[in-house]
Amino acid sequence: MNANTTNDFSHNLKIFPMRIDSYDYRAICFFASCTLYAVFGSPTPDHFGWPEIFIGLLLALSIGVGRARDAILQPLKNRFWKSAGQVFLIYGLSVPLLVAALSGHSIMVVLRDVFPFLFLFLPMFLLPLIRARPYYFRSCLFVILLIGFLFSLHSLVMHFIQGCPLWCGDELLYLENMPTVLFACLFMIGSAMTFLMRGITVKNVTVFAMLITLSLVPIAAMEITLQRASLGAVALYVIIIYGYFLYKAPARALSLLVVSVIALLILNISFLSAFSALWDKTAKVGLNMRPQEFEAVWAVVTSSPYSFLFGIGWGGHFSSPAVGGLSVNFTHNFFSTLLLKTGLLGVIFCISYIAGLLERLLRVILMNPVLGFALAAPILIDLTLYASFKSLDFGLVLLMISSSLVYLRQAESLKV
Repeated sequence: MNANTTNDFSHNLKIFPMRIDSYDYRAICFFASCTLYAVFGSPTPDHFGWPEIFIGLLLALSIGVGRARDAILQPLKNRFWKSAGQVFLIYGLSVPLLVAALSGHSIMVVLRDVFPFLFLFLPMFLLPLIRARPYYFRSCLFVILLIGFLFSLHSLVMHFIQGCPLWCGDELLYLENMPTVLFACLFMIGSAMTFLMRGITVKNVTVFAMLITLSLVPIAAMEITLQRASLGAVALYVIIIYGYFLYKAPARALSLLVVSVIALLILNISFLSAFSALWDKTAKVGLNMRPQEFEAVWAVVTSSPYSFLFGIGWGGHFSSPAVGGLSVNFTHNFFSTLLLKTGLLGVIFCISYIAGLLERLLRVILMNPVLGFALAAPILIDLTLYASFKSLDFGLVLLMISSSLVYLRQAESLKV
C-alpha cells in the first residue's frame, strides 16, 4: 500500500507546528490562546479568572474586529454552511438577548451562554486565516491535540494526586468529557495504525508504540470516569479504521493486527474489567434521565407561544431531572438546549448551520477516514449526549472540519 492508494494523511501531515510568519500576529494570538487554555484553562469555569480573561483576549485578537464584522454583515455566496451560520449568528445575538433582557436574567449567566454560542462560529471567524496560510493547519492540529492530551492528563492528576500545586482544586471540570480529549485519542490511534500500514520497520513500529502509549492517557481518563459514549466510540473507531485498511491492503492489515495483538499482550491490557464497570453503570443509571430532561424542556418551551418560538433567552434556567431537579442553564443535548434558549426558530437556524458543517465533515471522511472519523465521533456525541458543546473545545473541533477540508484539498492539488 502506498500513499496514493491509502490516502495516507499522516504521510503528508506533520503534527508539529511550522514556523509562523512574524507579521501574522493573529495566528500567534490564536495558538497562544490554545496553549494557555491547554495548560490553565477550564472548559466551563464557575467564575471568570485571569486565565479565562487572557484566553478570551488572545482569541478575540486572533479573530479581529474586521473579521467579526464581516462574519455578521458581509454577504456570503455559494457556501450554504456560511450563509446558514451567518443567519444563526445574527439571530443568536439579537432575539435570545432581547428575551433575556426582558426576562431580567443575570448578566453573568447570560455571558455564560453567549460565549459558548460564539465558539460555535470559530469556523467562520478563523477559516480565512487557515485558507490564507494552509500550513497553519498543522499548528492548529497540534494545539488541539495538545489540549486533548493535557486535559486528559489533568483529569488523571486530579484523580490520583491530592493537593497538587498546579491542577488540583475543588471545581468539577469534567475534562474527560471534552471533545478534544476523544479527538486526540482517536487521531493518535488512527495515526499509529497508519504508520504500521506503511510497512513493518523499526521506525514505523517505534512511532506506533509511542502514539499508542500516548493514547492510553485519554483512554485511562475516560475509563476511570466511565465515559460510556467515548469508550464506545474508541472501540467503533478502531473497527472502522481497521476495516478500511483491510479493504485497501489485506496483507498489511493482517500485519497490523498481529502487531496490535502483541502490543496488547505486552501492555497486559484487559477489557473485561472495563466492560464490567460500564455494564454496571448502564444497569444503574440507564440513559441518565435524558428522555426526562427533554420532557422538562418541552414543558417549559410549550408553556406559551412566545417561548416556543423564541425560547426563554440566554441565561434562562429550568429544573433538570438529569441533575436531581436542580435549576440549571443547560441540558445534555445540544438541540434541546437551543430549543430552551432560542426557541423553534433558533433550532431551525442551528440545524441548517450544523447540517452544512456535517456535509463538509462527510467530505473530509471520504478524503481521509482516519481524520474524518476522529472528528465525527466527538462532534456527534456532543450534539446528542454530552453538555461539552458549551466549551471552547467544541468550537475548535468544528473549526477542524472546514480547515481540514482546505488542507486536504491543497494536498490533493499538490499531488496533481
